[in-house]
Amino acid sequence: MLLSVLLVIACEETNPDLELLRKAKNGDREAFGELFRKYEKRVFRVARRMCGSDDEAWDITQDAFIRAMQAMDRYDTQYRFFTWIYRITTNLAINYSQKRMRRREVCFDEGFSADGQQTVQDDLDDRVACDQLFRSVEMAVEKLTPALKAVFVLRVDQQLSYSEIAESLGIALGTVMSRLNRARGKIREEVGSMLGEWE
Repeated sequence: MLLSVLLVIACEETNPDLELLRKAKNGDREAFGELFRKYEKRVFRVARRMCGSDDEAWDITQDAFIRAMQAMDRYDTQYRFFTWIYRITTNLAINYSQKRMRRREVCFDEGFSADGQQTVQDDLDDRVACDQLFRSVEMAVEKLTPALKAVFVLRVDQQLSYSEIAESLGIALGTVMSRLNRARGKIREEVGSMLGEWE
């Protein structure tokens, strides 16, 4: 009896959303709404970093929560909700990125008008080194493959632990470390070459 009570207490400590999840699994839409409000912004930030557009990030965020709501009856409450919803989100964002690469969309830089004329004077020489570094890191992250970007975003932006990332993406802990190491290496290499061009 005491052991079962201790196991329940331990489970609730590791999963603070347990009561909401139980209610949501039983069809309680208000409980699911609470989960949505709790995690909406964090999920949006992951989607935004993965796809690069607010509109697309909101679509992915909404789609992720819709899919989560539809699959609540199959959700295993031994896992944390945020790792599950992040997994759904990163999978959707990866699928979106792959579709976008296949379509090979042309993106217009905001500094140029539709006819290609530069609308903002280039003041690259006046920018501070910190701004250059930030922009080059952002560009380097955008060039990562979806798999590397997912691990990097969850670690750097969301500050998830390696084990939480592994659980979120459904990959081994060693794979998380390997991908993160490769992502950092590629970013370092890309940033170095970009900053070298600007000197």
